[in-house]
Amino acid sequence: MFKVKFTETVSIRNLHLFSSYLIIVFILCLCFLFVSNTSAQEPSLAEKEPSLAEKVLEKYQALLLRDDIQELLPTILEEIKKPERQKLLTPETINLVVDMPDIIKTLVPEIDEKFITLLKEDQEIQAFLRDTDVQTLLQDPAAIDELAALLEFSQLPLVERILNRYHNFFQRNDVMQILPGVLGVFKDPENQKLLQTDTLTQTIDEPDHLQTVLPQISDEFIMLLKTDDAFKALIKDPDVHLLLRDTAAIDELAKLLNIKVIVRMVPASVESPEVGEQLVITVDIANGFGVFGYQGIVQFDPTALKFVSLTHGAYLSGELLPVATEVENNRITFARISIDTTASTAEGTLISIIFEVVEAKASVLTLLDDELIISGFAGVKFPVIIENAEILEPPPKKTPWDVNNDGRVNILDLTFVASYFGADNPPPEADVNGDGIVNILDLTLVASHFGETT
Repeated sequence: MFKVKFTETVSIRNLHLFSSYLIIVFILCLCFLFVSNTSAQEPSLAEKEPSLAEKVLEKYQALLLRDDIQELLPTILEEIKKPERQKLLTPETINLVVDMPDIIKTLVPEIDEKFITLLKEDQEIQAFLRDTDVQTLLQDPAAIDELAALLEFSQLPLVERILNRYHNFFQRNDVMQILPGVLGVFKDPENQKLLQTDTLTQTIDEPDHLQTVLPQISDEFIMLLKTDDAFKALIKDPDVHLLLRDTAAIDELAKLLNIKVIVRMVPASVESPEVGEQLVITVDIANGFGVFGYQGIVQFDPTALKFVSLTHGAYLSGELLPVATEVENNRITFARISIDTTASTAEGTLISIIFEVVEAKASVLTLLDDELIISGFAGVKFPVIIENAEILEPPPKKTPWDVNNDGRVNILDLTFVASYFGADNPPPEADVNGDGIVNILDLTLVASHFGETT
């Protein structure tokens, strides 16, 4: 049998207890991935001293998530946190077992051989147990719970982790204004080749370096990197580095953040002009930062309106790729693309359409939802909210000789006109023929329709 000579202060019985509990502690650290009694706390974006659990996780996350380590995980969280166990977990005991791993098998024959082998051969495990932060954490049940929660949180999908961690950050208006364009730049396949961790890390200290690597990135983004601690924390996060090098994750983030551009017809409601007159409708955009192109179809009622012309607004600039407007039956297809420049503002006019009124009646103008595309850089499709327009039927046309508009031409109309006969600045209703003066011509015009209903 293997024998060890102990000092007078450590009995064999105590060593047996110390070693047994040390094994429990070590394996517990590895099983936090599966066992947790608390929910993950959202780390603050403000600069602060990391907690003990955060320090341990930052240093040893890769070790704690290794497949071979996970095979050894028992579920004994509550046992190790009991006060009578905690008082035995001293750094001296831990260091002794790390120095002589075979002691564990002598005192605990049922211990898995894989653990003994790992403790003998794996320098990562040895470093983990010798770390003073780890030894301090093992004596603090609250820190153990926090580490368990952090490890559980680290197992969430990448995008979900980022959304949870930076929830408040993504609610900021200035962030949401520039985010669509920024994600579009990062998603570009050519830019993906340039997004190494060193590049992103260097950006924290030298924000202008990112614009050198990615010239399309907005000045607003660079300015926030220079002045905003929350932005710096975001770019420093290794999870964010992973996301920015994964185009599918970028798309998922945009979708979950519900980044939506608003495309609306203006005016939203208007009375139909008279037959033969023209009606001008614009298609405007809002929340449209980072837009490189757009296309869509406007559907109208050809029995009410006739298409005359379509012109593009100045929302997009730079070198523009011309796309012909197509009109077929009741549909107008339009598109415009900027080759080299993103939209510099969030709001503007995409197109203006002129119609001629065929019949003055109610109808609707519709942007077809499945045909409208607002595109960012490298083909990022932005979610869109559409606001359509309606044309209202005009009120019945007033006949000028029914001066009081009561539906009948009678003595009331005649006396109203007569009361302003020859007056300066008469009300427009009294000037029946619209020549600027109330005289006998107005009276005779009313008299000629006397007794009619309108």
